[in-house]
Amino acid sequence: MRPARLLAALGLAVALATLAPLAGCGSSGTEAPERPFGDPPAPAPGVRAWAAGETGVLLVTSDGGASWKRQKFFLPQRGVDVAFIDARTGWLVTDAGTVLATTDGGAGWSVAEKVSLDVKAIAAVDADTAWLAGNAVGAAGEPGVSAVLRTTDGGTTWKRTSFGDALLADVGFTDARHGVLVALDRIWSTRDGGRTWRLRKQLPMTVLTSVAAGDSRQAWVAGWGTQDGAPLVWATGNGGATWRRLPIDVPAPEPGVLQTRQIACAGGSRLWVTCDAGVLSTTDAGKTWELREVAGGVPQAIAAADEAHVLATTQFKALLATSDGGATWPVFREDGLPAQPLVSITALITEPTP
Repeated sequence: MRPARLLAALGLAVALATLAPLAGCGSSGTEAPERPFGDPPAPAPGVRAWAAGETGVLLVTSDGGASWKRQKFFLPQRGVDVAFIDARTGWLVTDAGTVLATTDGGAGWSVAEKVSLDVKAIAAVDADTAWLAGNAVGAAGEPGVSAVLRTTDGGTTWKRTSFGDALLADVGFTDARHGVLVALDRIWSTRDGGRTWRLRKQLPMTVLTSVAAGDSRQAWVAGWGTQDGAPLVWATGNGGATWRRLPIDVPAPEPGVLQTRQIACAGGSRLWVTCDAGVLSTTDAGKTWELREVAGGVPQAIAAADEAHVLATTQFKALLATSDGGATWPVFREDGLPAQPLVSITALITEPTP
């Protein structure tokens, strides 16, 4: 530094040092706050979740979303759906149609199957029994057949049920016998583990997106109407034989922002549905609903560990977690984690929470 400017520089340094405690974090009042989304989730020991969508990686939390870590699998493919039965037993399917299984909580994975389908969902009830739903892939103009595959021996063998040109969206099972399958505008159910499926409902001018399975009798399907963009939730209380629409009397902040993405349930009365505007929830089996906005971006996948602890991914990479049933949605966001938006999440309780 030039000598003529030395004293002036020293004086400036002293002045800045004097002002620093008043300025807080840095001397510029335009810097971003430390927590642009507010306080992160508080730890909830025993609430575990796995989120998929990043190439070769799952994100895993064992404290209800307060912290996350990367858990790698060995393929350069993106996970599109993940299902865990307990803290050790899980299934994962990738965008290349590879089905992976783990019996150690995800530390190691083995290939259970490779299918020529655009796989949309996987459901499982134990280490032996799983189902996956996918749509036909092939050259443009070639006929294809969508299908549900099921295994009862841990993935050694799979049996296929074809669904023609149906655009399958999701599949859910409550036990080894009772399940629900949805396509773009149709609902099927099974009572024999997927050996046979019965078409139960056709819903013209709708887009069905996801299934939440409760018990052997209860299940819910979410979607939206193509004419008005209104959210739709259909419920069954008799194993899928009949379905009724649950009214959602929530005004839309903007046209189309209540179009539902995914649905989660806990018990027979608590439901959560993600949409562009936030999270729709009900505590009385769909009699009344309310919309909660979230700070971390557009919610996508959602999973309930129990009635209080629910976790969700977002379109903009942040992860959401609530410990009060959805009244508040604290946000986990860390640079570089994740690198891509996550499209699936599963959650469960592995030990009592405080």
